[in-house]
Amino acid sequence: MGQIGVRNQHGPKGLWPGLPTAAWLLGLLLVVAACGGQKAPSPFERGGQSDRVSLQVENLDFNEATLHAVIEGGGRSLIGRVAGKSNGSFVLEWAAVRDLQIQIDLLASDRYTTPRLTVSPGDRITLVIQTPVNRSYLRR
Repeated sequence: MGQIGVRNQHGPKGLWPGLPTAAWLLGLLLVVAACGGQKAPSPFERGGQSDRVSLQVENLDFNEATLHAVIEGGGRSLIGRVAGKSNGSFVLEWAAVRDLQIQIDLLASDRYTTPRLTVSPGDRITLVIQTPVNRSYLRR
């Protein structure tokens, strides 16, 4: 008598006998897909978020303050405005370690530029605007 061809409807013998081939392949596909995801971020690599600086502003003066970033080399760019006796929050694009000064223009009042502060990408800094404005300062 000749042999009858029998097709194996289960996964490879010895691994999961009794498990249908489709389920076995689906499980294998899920394992491979899980291994192919994004790698965990390295603390030594800079990501997109760390190319920014977070600036918190505490305006203790009664006047609205217009703020400009003054960057070494003479560059100046508008940060924004903070109403009198209020707080503000800003994000600055910041790709390298460099010095920052902030020029404070108080509405109908004085103008003051803070002392330099060396700032790195990912830093969180605070500007405190005082009365008189020349007592204002930057801090980490």
